Amino acid sequence: MLARYLPPRTYAVVSAYEGDALVGVIAAAEIGSDDAVDLEFPKVNPFRDGQALTIHLDNRTGVESFTPELLVYRASVKASATRCREGSLRAVPVEYELRYSDRVVDSFKAPGWEYPRDARPPVAPRETPLKRLALADERERDNKLGVWITRAADRPHTTVMAFLSSVDDDIFLISHADTFKSKCLARDGRCLYAIDHRASYRFEKAIDWNYTIIRGETFTVPRSNPLFEELQARFVEKNPWELGFFTDPKVVLHHVRPLEVMCPEKYARRLAPRADFR
Repeated sequence: MLARYLPPRTYAVVSAYEGDALVGVIAAAEIGSDDAVDLEFPKVNPFRDGQALTIHLDNRTGVESFTPELLVYRASVKASATRCREGSLRAVPVEYELRYSDRVVDSFKAPGWEYPRDARPPVAPRETPLKRLALADERERDNKLGVWITRAADRPHTTVMAFLSSVDDDIFLISHADTFKSKCLARDGRCLYAIDHRASYRFEKAIDWNYTIIRGETFTVPRSNPLFEELQARFVEKNPWELGFFTDPKVVLHHVRPLEVMCPEKYARRLAPRADFR
C-alpha cells in the first residue's frame, strides 16, 4: 500500500500524452487506503476522464543528504483518470512499483493489465551541440533531485534523478545504458524535467507556483567530447554521491537542451482551453 510508505498529503508530478504532446504538472496528492490518489491542481486540470496517467510520488523533503543508495521511497504509478473536475481528479492505479534504494518494497498490478509492447524503432544518439558551458545555476545548488519524464509506450515514464543545471536552463543528468529510461530515450529524446522547491517554501506555496518544468530534447555527452570532464567535475561537485557511477563505462551523461520553460501560469493559459471536464 502506497499510504504505508508515503505521506498522506504530498507532491505529485503528473504526466500524460495529449496527442503528440507530453504534458506534465505538479499537483497536491492525497493517497487513500485503497491506493487511489486524489489530485488537486491549483491552476488547471489538463487531464480528462479515462486518460492514461503516470504519477510520480516520493517522500523527499528537499533537505536530505543523499548517498548512492538513494534512501527515499519513490514510485512511478501508472493510473487512469476518473472524476475529472476543473481543479481535481481521482487517479486509480493500474500498476506501480514502490522502491527504496534499489529494492522493490511494494508493488501492484491490476488484473489483466500488461506492460505495453514498445514497437518504436531506436534512433541514432545525438551528441550535444553545446560548444561551451554556461555558469552553473547557483539557485539550484541545494536542490539535488528532480523528476525526469521520458516518453514510453502507452504513457510517460518518470524517474527521480540528480541533476546539474545552468543559468541557460540546460539540464545535465546521468543514466545507465541498460535501464528502462535509457531504452525510452533511445527511441525518443523528447522529455520534461520537473524541479520543485519543497525545502524552501511551505507546501501550499510550492504546489501553487514555486516549481519549474522544462520541456526539452535529450542529447548525449560522450567521454570524447571536450566538455565531458568539466561537466563531470561540476556534476560531482553538486552531487558528490554520484562520483562512483562515472567509473561504470555504461553510464551515459545526458544534456537536456531546453525548448521551453513551463511555469505554472503559462501551462494554465495554454491548457485551460483544452481541458475537458465531462
